[in-house]
Amino acid sequence: MREELGVDRLWDEEIFLADGDRIFRVQSTRDAYLILRNHWHHDDGPARQAALAICHMGEHSSRSPDDARRAFIEAAREARIAVNSWSGS
Repeated sequence: MREELGVDRLWDEEIFLADGDRIFRVQSTRDAYLILRNHWHHDDGPARQAALAICHMGEHSSRSPDDARRAFIEAAREARIAVNSWSGS
């Protein structure tokens, strides 16, 4: 069964994840959702589950992209993945 993606929601500021030898540039709710679903090689903690739900809802509703960004950053921190941005936020 193929999952249908909704409208991509760009973030005000992209973030970069440094996970071992992999670096991900994440600039939208869809980017975050796809990384969480397809490229997350860490334990499935509560922050990841929350981020998956928020990112999925963010593509299918008027929920703020900032909510998805915050949830994604929290999931990365839970997994001890380095999170970087130009502004440091």
